[in-house]
Amino acid sequence: MQVRLPSQHEQFDFDSWAEIEAALEELGLSLPYAEDLAALAGPVTAGPLQMPNAIATHPVEGCDGSADGAPEALTLRRYERFARGGSGLIWAEATAVVRHARANPRQLYLHQRTVGDFARMVRLIIDSAADEFGTAHRPAVVAQLTHSGRYSRPEGAPTPIIAYRHPVLDPRHDLPDDYPIISDGELDRLQDAYVEAARAAHDAGFDAVDVKACHGYLLYELLNAFTREGSRYGGDYENRTRMLRDVVGRIRQEVPEIAVVTRLSVYDAMPYPYGFGMARDGSMEPDLTEPVRLIRELAEMGVCLVNVAYGNPYYNPHVERPYDTHEVGGYVPDENPLANIATMVRIHRDLAARVPQMPLLATGFTWLREFSPHVAAALVESGEAAGAGWGRMALAHPDFAREIVERGELTPTKLCICCSSCTQIMRDGGRAGCVVRDWEVYEPIFREGQARNATVMRELAEVCRDCHAPTCQTGCPAGVDIPGFVSAIAEGDERRAYEVLRESNPLPELCAYVCPAETQCEGQCVQQHIGDGPVPIRRLQRYVCERAREEGWTALQEPDRLHDGCVAVIGAGPAGVACAIRLLEQGFRVTIIDAAERPGGIAAATIPPERLSAAAARAEVASILGPCESDRLQWRLGTRMGRDLTVDDLFEEGFDAVFVGVGLTESVGLPAAQRPDEGVVDALSFLRRAKSDTPLEVPDRVAVLGGGNSAMDAAVTARRAGARDVYVVYRRSFAQMPAWPAERDEALEAGVHLLLLTRPLGYVAEGGRLRGVRVVGTVLGEPDESGRRRPIVDEGSERVLDVDLAIEAIGQAPPGDLGHWLPGVELTDRGLIATEEGSTRTSRQGIYAGGDIVNGGDTVVQAVADGVAAAHEIARSLRGQ
Repeated sequence: MQVRLPSQHEQFDFDSWAEIEAALEELGLSLPYAEDLAALAGPVTAGPLQMPNAIATHPVEGCDGSADGAPEALTLRRYERFARGGSGLIWAEATAVVRHARANPRQLYLHQRTVGDFARMVRLIIDSAADEFGTAHRPAVVAQLTHSGRYSRPEGAPTPIIAYRHPVLDPRHDLPDDYPIISDGELDRLQDAYVEAARAAHDAGFDAVDVKACHGYLLYELLNAFTREGSRYGGDYENRTRMLRDVVGRIRQEVPEIAVVTRLSVYDAMPYPYGFGMARDGSMEPDLTEPVRLIRELAEMGVCLVNVAYGNPYYNPHVERPYDTHEVGGYVPDENPLANIATMVRIHRDLAARVPQMPLLATGFTWLREFSPHVAAALVESGEAAGAGWGRMALAHPDFAREIVERGELTPTKLCICCSSCTQIMRDGGRAGCVVRDWEVYEPIFREGQARNATVMRELAEVCRDCHAPTCQTGCPAGVDIPGFVSAIAEGDERRAYEVLRESNPLPELCAYVCPAETQCEGQCVQQHIGDGPVPIRRLQRYVCERAREEGWTALQEPDRLHDGCVAVIGAGPAGVACAIRLLEQGFRVTIIDAAERPGGIAAATIPPERLSAAAARAEVASILGPCESDRLQWRLGTRMGRDLTVDDLFEEGFDAVFVGVGLTESVGLPAAQRPDEGVVDALSFLRRAKSDTPLEVPDRVAVLGGGNSAMDAAVTARRAGARDVYVVYRRSFAQMPAWPAERDEALEAGVHLLLLTRPLGYVAEGGRLRGVRVVGTVLGEPDESGRRRPIVDEGSERVLDVDLAIEAIGQAPPGDLGHWLPGVELTDRGLIATEEGSTRTSRQGIYAGGDIVNGGDTVVQAVADGVAAAHEIARSLRGQ
């Protein structure tokens, strides 16, 4: 049997308190324990604060506020769950007092413009608790006021605000020796912001404000600013505690109606002179002399509760939050979690003995799972704690307080497993929550965050075999050197990876969002046959492209030589923009013409935001072409080609060549069907409406006619918009559906009903309003010209499918007036533009075409490839080659 050591980390695996006691004895440690949890169920008074029980939901940041700092849907959901969970004290998460000190772009920020939003959140908490437990159960609600200090990231990128030079923490941010330190004058002015935030908190209905001084943030960093010399906020004890005491004093004086509490780190676990509450001999032993003195002074100033904290979650998270597994890039502690908890309890009991006049809130118990309330109850029962708080536990199991009070025990399968995934989401820039217990909401966010994590992406890239003859590349219409860019990621050279992508594909980020990788590059990857699956090429491509855009690597570079040639590009979709980029790279002048007000084409306007947000679709174009918007690049958005503007007019304006890359903008309706006045819409219009700012309302029953990608998008969108039953009506079998496999799978997962071997015939209406779709069963006969088996009507099977909305996704067609503004250009029988075989040249000199208007509807990457090919042909022609 392995000997358990205090310096050895272990995962939680205890079935009884007796097993934990044996482990503690083996480690030479002890923890208090109360069998009865009644001590946690009774009311608590802390100054003016009245709490119905001694259980607190600790501040756990969700990173899900608005750009202006207001609580949004996920924020409100979290606090409603906390309120309905039964905690007597709901200590709201870190809320910034100034914008530039937010720890992330979605951190809550309390100011006059958001007071109303916070007031609604407080009211939601109080009303939800009353609805669940009766009006006698009124939880106390605390607003935690913070300045993130060296962990400030208001726009996403680190913008540290530091109080002094720190030899351990500064290198983690690559801070130079001359990095600026916040001045005394700035700290003086910052006090005003705390007071204003406290006033706003009172107006919003909070019972108390927490002047946060823990976990390495600014006010706490000032407490250990021993080396901040020549400052009123550093050096000796009086100066180092001045900011906290001054802020508390001013709030007490200027906003006397609100109670003041503080979450205070009393043991930093970082050696002196860079840690508060640390022994002066440079060891890791605590010295509570200063924390005790400070708490006594705060009590005299009217602070009514101290939430005791430990360590720095950015540097040594295990000190206060013992875990089983760490976040990506984290570490395995050289300390047993039981030793961490025992240290916190020992320090807490020491504080309680030395500052009995101050109610203390105990913390740090989540790792003990179902045994955690028994340790907390022992501290409350002995009078050493006014209550106890749980943070990660509350995210995983919001009803934990109810279980403690009503059942006297916790359900093990509902509890936090200390996997660090909630922390990982924050580190990856996502909205935080419990990935394990609240997976329906937070697993997708977690996965999205992992796709932006450099360490994770490099590990995934290392799977690539860098094949001599890469089959993955044969599956890419753009011919991207896939092993080349993947290998660059594995080597940590994301910039080179992006450059490799751009060599073949001028719009790699757009393609990373919308290409059917499962049938293209990943579908051809040999690793899927000999490993756990193909190299995740699409995820890697999206990661490196987003990184490139954020780092400013995407801007189109000025060519060494400019040319006199000027080209008109009709269509600002993938084909047109790709053609324009390649022409600009070669020194030509370009004008892009499009009927829409924004670039992106049909893809940006209609592909659901879950797969391609409008912002992402346009951000890549802006980041590449933005610097070129001068004499070299002109936009004519909102300009429609037609009888008043033809290609003849463009040539008369002086353009040397024209590229046509418009999409299939017309929808094909149900043949021979009489459309009612209301209740039938084409898929493109429906998807555009869904992606606009106009609210989308759908009835309970919806039919989508067709089996392609647009049909799947429309069906899933209708379900997400609230339709109870969505039917995809398709005349052939599942195997013959033209929709991509991932699109079909998404529809099935969304609960869409597939009515296969069913042909729509027409509509049934009443008073001009749709009441149903006439359908008939089919059987499959011999293959037709498409190579698929022909659907044959099964006579006698006709019926009416009762629906209130029908979405036609049968097909798309070219613009009806294409021939009018393209005189002299040959069109096919389908109305598409005819080009020479193996070329983008049309029947008219100087006019080129590519994308859906030529191929009848293919992938985005094929449109990009066509645009690139056209640019090369145009360039050769204009150079006289």
